[in-house]
Parts: sequence; C-alpha cells; structure tokens
Amino acid sequence: MDLQERLFESKLKGHCCSQTIMALCIEDLGRENEDLIAAMAAFCEGMGQGKICGTLAAAVAALYVANAEDAQDHLQDDLMDWFGDRFGGYDCFDIIEDDARRRIEFCPVIVMETYRKLEELLQFG
Repeated sequence: MDLQERLFESKLKGHCCSQTIMALCIEDLGRENEDLIAAMAAFCEGMGQGKICGTLAAAVAALYVANAEDAQDHLQDDLMDWFGDRFGGYDCFDIIEDDARRRIEFCPVIVMETYRKLEELLQFG
C-alpha cells in the first residue's frame, strides 16, 4: 500500500494529523501502541488552539519513539529546520492562516511531506 493510501486509511479510522503520523511510524517500526496513537489527539489542530502544528509535534515524538538518542543528537533539529523552511513556520495558525478551506487543502500535504521526511530521517520506507 502506498503512502497516500495509508494516509487515507488512517483518516477513515478517524485519526487527525498527529495520530496519523504516529500510527504510520509505529506500523513502520513493526510495533503496536494504540494508547500512544490515541494520546496524539492532544496535538490535533495545534493543540486545539492553532499553536504548534500537530503533524510536527507527532513527528518529533515519532523520532524519539524510533531512536531517542539520534533524535536528541541531531534528527529533531534536522526535522525542525526542514519543517520551518518548507512550511514557513511551526504554528497551525501561521501555516494555514486560520483559513478552514486552506486547512482542508493543505494539511494533507503537510502530513504526507512530513511523513516522507520522517521516512528519510529514520531510513525506512
């Protein structure tokens, strides 16, 4: 199943962006942890306030789930730098400009591109 199909399947399960990122990472690591995936709901839509993007928050958490030492040493910085450069900020409000239509159009792109970056950083996929 390709990434787009996996993202769609996660959405059908009712996952938000942060839950999708973690669910895919957990799956690619060959693990299971439904509680962790459920907990990622805390980051949906910028913690419900348009703050730090849930996709970014979950991606950073996924780095630590996969390899805490490498995440702390350099992967987190690499991901943060890439995300800020690619999307022009870190907060949902800044990225989607508090526009519901833009969220519908752009958030799936953010999730897909961020997961591809995670695949690259974690060397799976």
